[in-house]
Amino acid sequence: MRIVVAGGGLAGLTLAHHLNRNGLDVAVYERDADVAAREAGYRIHINSTGTSALHAALEPRLWELFLATCGMPSDDMLLFDEQFNLRPGRDRSATEGTGVPTDIPEHLVVCRSTLRRILHLGLEKAAHFGSRVTGYRTNPDSTITVLLEGGATAEADVLIAADGINSSVRAQRLPQVRIADLGSRHIAAKIHLTDEAKAKLPEQMFNAFSLAYAADFTGLTLGPLERTDPASPLIAEQEPDFRREATANYALSIFNSLAGQMLPDDELFTAGPDKLKAHALQRVATWHPALVDTVRLWDTATVQALKCRSCVPVDAWEPSNVTVMGDAIHAMSPALGIGANTALRDAHTLGEQLLAVAHGDKPLLDGIGTYEDTMRDYAYHAVRTSAFVGQKVIGHLPLPE
Repeated sequence: MRIVVAGGGLAGLTLAHHLNRNGLDVAVYERDADVAAREAGYRIHINSTGTSALHAALEPRLWELFLATCGMPSDDMLLFDEQFNLRPGRDRSATEGTGVPTDIPEHLVVCRSTLRRILHLGLEKAAHFGSRVTGYRTNPDSTITVLLEGGATAEADVLIAADGINSSVRAQRLPQVRIADLGSRHIAAKIHLTDEAKAKLPEQMFNAFSLAYAADFTGLTLGPLERTDPASPLIAEQEPDFRREATANYALSIFNSLAGQMLPDDELFTAGPDKLKAHALQRVATWHPALVDTVRLWDTATVQALKCRSCVPVDAWEPSNVTVMGDAIHAMSPALGIGANTALRDAHTLGEQLLAVAHGDKPLLDGIGTYEDTMRDYAYHAVRTSAFVGQKVIGHLPLPE
């Protein structure tokens, strides 16, 4: 069974590891020029749903490398007002995972770029960078010809769309899926956690995640990442760029506001990082000095504007040998920080079904149908819950029906 994954993000590479580790033939085609192409490398939250999927997919040494490069902050997820007064805590049950192992904390923080580098290890021959999937053809014998940018093709028995919210494969396979603009805009940046920078940041913000927001839902987040074991011999074995990144501590900070209060979109998404940072500083100028200092500490080179979008859940579809996973089918509001975990759950759930097919335990379409039914249940619940919470704390629009 020849399996092609369109997209070499976290979910696609995790699935490839899961399949490769169990002897299946898998190839990954990724539009980025190389594994380190996305410099920003922002921090993400991984709960036990995500760690259980990674633990099942990774060889022991890669699992240990993952643990050495992640952060294990306190579990606190605190809310403040713009003058840094503590707000009532929110119900955190929706941020909890569903998996194992249980010998590590429930909430980890991970550099997306570092995890992607780890997931590339061992897949150097299977992962093809600089190869964007633009679509596919279904052949009379039910095989698939995968179309690549520039005219090249690849042959497959199964094609999996893991190519993100703008997925070309999903657009062809499930044209009924809508992408909703939730009406919130974000300016994100890194803060390098030097001793000087840490001295300027309030100690209570050094937890899993903090959000300060005003009555109009203008907000500022801080999510530190302090590596668990930067002196690990497993890190020392890696090439210089990997070592440099995997031993650097930083925080992700995001300024968010409703679209009508932010720079107009044509200006927001064309402005340089200096202008974006200046806009955020101007917007928080009357806030608590510690929050103003947070924006001042932004590394200007890492500043970028983002749009808050979500997939809109759709009714069940008939399974075929082209399926979907991750942001390609359930991109969601970032309010709960569970998008990556849900995508990693896809990798594990789909991987197990494909292994069952490969072992002759069920027909291919039954396996894919079981995955899609299961995925729609947990992923669309996550999409709706994230959107509901985002309305309350980010102020974005409700998810369309």
